[in-house]
Amino acid sequence: MPSRQPPGWRRYGGIMRLRHGFAIVGIVAIGALALAGESPFSHGVVRHSCAPWDGPAVEVTLTTSAADCDRVSEPYVSMGVWRGLRIHDGQVVKFDTKTDAGFASRCRKAGECQRAESGTIVFDKYEDGSGARGHYELQFKGGESLSGSFDVGWCKTSGMCR
Repeated sequence: MPSRQPPGWRRYGGIMRLRHGFAIVGIVAIGALALAGESPFSHGVVRHSCAPWDGPAVEVTLTTSAADCDRVSEPYVSMGVWRGLRIHDGQVVKFDTKTDAGFASRCRKAGECQRAESGTIVFDKYEDGSGARGHYELQFKGGESLSGSFDVGWCKTSGMCR
């Protein structure tokens, strides 16, 4: 018995399924971009600092509002590197609980910080005394992660480690 559907129906139905498939892929992609949005920590400074044993280090502090060398606004993210210094363009710093290359912490306010269990800091551009640009990905206890990019100016500090 012949089909009661008009000629070309199968072709039209295939096109409609294809269009719906593209629409679904587009919606999923837009949702993924929204979830992967930039970190709110888009301001900050970089400066010389001290390693736990009082050796040299470099610290990047990222904040949610305009950064100031004399005062850190809250909340903030602090990342420090003390192995592999002199930092250079393209340098990748990886750390975790087993290595001693650096650290990162997310702080609601001073003294109320959560240390990252592991992380990667990439210095796309670094100029001692001028600033740094790069990106980071940090993993915290419970599977939570924080990632973003930074483009920070240099804070001149005086003084020495202990």
